[in-house]
Amino acid sequence: MSNGEYPYGQPLASAQRNTALLPGGEPVIMLTSNNYLGLSVDADVVAAAQRTVQDYGLSTCGARLHNGTTVLHREFEQQLAQWLGFEDCVLFSSGFLANVAPLSALGGPGVVFITDQLDHQSITDGCQQSGADLRIFPHNDMLKLEYILRRTQDHACRLIVVDGVYSMDGDLAPLHEIDELCRRYDALLMVDDAHGIGVFGDTGRGSCEHFGIQPDILMGTLSKSFGSSGGFITASQEVCDYIRHAAHGYIFNASPPPVLIGGALAALDAIRTRPELRRRLWANTIAFRQGLLDERFAIESGSSPIVPIPVGDDALAMQMTHDLRARGVFLSVAAFPAVPQGASRFRATVTALLEESDIERAITVISATAREKGIL
Repeated sequence: MSNGEYPYGQPLASAQRNTALLPGGEPVIMLTSNNYLGLSVDADVVAAAQRTVQDYGLSTCGARLHNGTTVLHREFEQQLAQWLGFEDCVLFSSGFLANVAPLSALGGPGVVFITDQLDHQSITDGCQQSGADLRIFPHNDMLKLEYILRRTQDHACRLIVVDGVYSMDGDLAPLHEIDELCRRYDALLMVDDAHGIGVFGDTGRGSCEHFGIQPDILMGTLSKSFGSSGGFITASQEVCDYIRHAAHGYIFNASPPPVLIGGALAALDAIRTRPELRRRLWANTIAFRQGLLDERFAIESGSSPIVPIPVGDDALAMQMTHDLRARGVFLSVAAFPAVPQGASRFRATVTALLEESDIERAITVISATAREKGIL
C-alpha cells in the first residue's frame, strides 16, 4: 500500500472546526472529530485556556501526589462530582488511563469483572492487568449477562463494566436493564460514558441520565464533548481515595496540564448553560443520518452522532478514504482488528460545528464515491 493510500495518522494543518486544512492548504469537511459540541474551538473555552497558560505555564511537570495538583484540578474534580451526582472525582491524563488505572487497582482475588464483548480496549486492558477473574458476555446480551451473574454468586465482588455509548457502532448499552440486574444480583456497575457525557440526557449528563440510572463508578473523558484532553472517574469518596493511592496510572503519571483543565472548566460551564449546542448536534445528526438513508446506505437506525457506514473489504475502505479526502471529506475508516475481518466501515462522527451545506456536500461526495466502488 502506498503512503498516499495509508489512511491512518494523516496530518492536518489547522484547527478542526466544520472544516480543517490538509498540509497543502486544501479544506476538508471534518467527519472524524469527537469534538461533539465544538468546544475545542469555542471562543470562551479558548480564552479560558489562554488565561490559564499565562497563570500556570504549560505543565506542572509532576505527579498528582507531589507537585502536580493545582487548585484548578481540585476545582474541576469537585464541580464534576457535584454535577454528575457523586461524592468525589479523580482526574487522569487521558481517557485511556481513566479506565486502565482504576480497573487494574480495583481487581484482585475474589473479584470478577464482567464486561461486554465490544467494550473499549482500555477496559479490557485494565481488567487483564488487575488479576481479577474476567467474564465476557456477547454484545448487549442480557440473558447471557444474567447467566454469568447467577454463576458467579460465590465471588466477593462483581463489577459489571460497560460502555454507555459504543465507539465503533454508536449504539447504547441497555443501562436500565443492566442496572436492574445489578440490583437483583448484588453486583456493582461501572459505565464508560466517554461518548455519552455532553451528548445524551436532558441536561447533558450522559447515557446514565438518559436511562435514569446512577452507576457505582462513572468514567468520562475530556477529549470529546469537553473539547480538551484527559479523563476522569466519579465514585464514592472511599473508592476515589483508594484509587489515588493504588492506581499506578495516577501515582506514577504526570498530572493533566493545567491549561487543559482551565479550558475544561469553561467547557463544563458551556455544557451546563448552553443547551443550544446539544440541540444543534442532534439536528445535524438527524440530518446526516437521514441523508445517508435517502441515498440507500445500509446504516443502523441508531440515535447517536457516531454513524458507521459499512464497506466490507479492508483494502477497498482504505482506498475510498484516500479518495474521499482528495474530494474534500475527511472520514476515518475502522478496519480489522478494530472490527471483525471483512466488516470494515467508515466511522463518521457528527458535530455541532457542521453547517447544513457541509452535511449536504459530504453526503453527495460519499454517495458518489460509494457508487463508483460498487458498494451502493
